[in-house]
Amino acid sequence: MYEFHVSRLAREKYDFDKSIFRFDGNVIFANFLAARQFTQKINQKRDLVNFPENAVRSGDINAIGLIDEILHLVISLYRKQVDPNIISDAYDDLKETFGELKLHQALLRFTKEFPPMDVYKNVISAEEFLSGETNGIPNSHLALEEMLMLWVTNRNPAVAAFSDLFDDTLLRQVTIYRQTMNALKKYFDEKPHFGPDDQDLYTMLRSPAIEEPYSLYRQLEYIRRKWGSLLGDYLYRLLSSIDLIREESKAFFTGPGLTHVPVFQDLIEEENFSPDSDWMPRTVMIAKNTYVWLYQLS
Repeated sequence: MYEFHVSRLAREKYDFDKSIFRFDGNVIFANFLAARQFTQKINQKRDLVNFPENAVRSGDINAIGLIDEILHLVISLYRKQVDPNIISDAYDDLKETFGELKLHQALLRFTKEFPPMDVYKNVISAEEFLSGETNGIPNSHLALEEMLMLWVTNRNPAVAAFSDLFDDTLLRQVTIYRQTMNALKKYFDEKPHFGPDDQDLYTMLRSPAIEEPYSLYRQLEYIRRKWGSLLGDYLYRLLSSIDLIREESKAFFTGPGLTHVPVFQDLIEEENFSPDSDWMPRTVMIAKNTYVWLYQLS
């Protein structure tokens, strides 16, 4: 199951089925079929006749979701192995730096732009969501982690073709979203480092896009190569996602080429037989086609 953020505007533009969204508002792909159906919704809204290069491939969509989920896994592993309060302490640090009101306004705008399902369906307001908790964790802390994931995703050049799904322009314009993320970067840099390359948490989250900025396929390969020992069962899902991108990247037959009609009026017919040889009466010629050959092999 893979997930990533999709804005309210994109959900309405592409008319995505509400059933593909999790309670926190992230889109989820239970399998490759779900990713293909999601991709089809996008391609139906794009002018692929005049701009075929704008077609979206399900392998790339699937990769975005898997990378987002693996980055959440990295934060979870950091909590378990290094600091269980890394996000809650970061929230308190931001509140002290910018003031509770400005921080709350940024999280509130994020919750409205990328709403959890109950907020999207108007079951509860964004204010009510942020004041609540999920599994004992304040929703404001969960929203901060999701906002960090949104920032990391939008800094990834390989997802530029899909930017309308998770555009953070309005957040940057009307809130302290950018300043908050810059402050988080400094905050994480002062905390214990983690991972195979001994990086601070922010740098580790950004490293796939920094090392392989223009290819989701290569980012998955980077994660496999660098973080394979951390992934557990995710490794199998990552390998299958790599295979999906490979399969979609193969050259395929697009139809026959131009037809040329032969012209014979200028040809001069003349007999041109080869002389008889002693091997000819003993020759046996067998004509076969592919279907006969395959049948015999079977």
